[in-house]
Amino acid sequence: MTLPDTRRRILDSALRLFLEDGYEQTTIARIRDDSNVSNGALFHHFRSKEAVADAIHVDAIASFQDGLWELIRSRPRSLRAAVHGTISHQLAWVERHPELARFVYLRGHLDWESPANAELAALNGDLAAAFREWMEPLVAAGEIRPTSMLMITAIVNGPAHAIARRWLAGQVDPLPSTFADELADGACAALRGSRVHARKVQPPTNQRGRVPLELVSDDGSVLAQGHATADLIPFSETRAASA
Repeated sequence: MTLPDTRRRILDSALRLFLEDGYEQTTIARIRDDSNVSNGALFHHFRSKEAVADAIHVDAIASFQDGLWELIRSRPRSLRAAVHGTISHQLAWVERHPELARFVYLRGHLDWESPANAELAALNGDLAAAFREWMEPLVAAGEIRPTSMLMITAIVNGPAHAIARRWLAGQVDPLPSTFADELADGACAALRGSRVHARKVQPPTNQRGRVPLELVSDDGSVLAQGHATADLIPFSETRAASA
């Protein structure tokens, strides 16, 4: 068995055990036995269970990003083409690799200080730079409102992640890719949206005001008039407090 084959066998066994038995319940010895490799072969590739899980995570993201690099190299000619291509690839990748997608969602973020996180940050940084370079003319032309890559990623990929998670959990019957057109419509509208106006400053909750007063007799005649100063509370807050 070659070294790449050994590594692949270890990762495949670990992925299945993590999903079937849970990450905490899976031991490095169980991974070794299930993958049918020796201690030396296992620790040649991975020094711990955490390193195995990190490698699965990074490999999954690299596999996913391969399709995005293909999209960037094709130089999509419009915002719609890029957004639709990105979302379609994201959902199709989840459909083709449900186990990897489920693991990545369950695993969440890597440890900030792990070598794998540095590797993942480099992958993400290179791809973000390529997308940013492609988008610069669209931003300059006003087709995309200026914003950060963090916001662009949230707008384009966030809703697709939500649908993918629900599909993996068995809560959505149609394949995720059937939602690509609607998701692309929404993402394009958000990216092209007008600049957000500053929020209006709300007045202080309590304000002082002058209140007119009348002293009325039993027969309704006004005996005296005057004014008083008092703290005023908006009616909506008064109603909420009494509810």
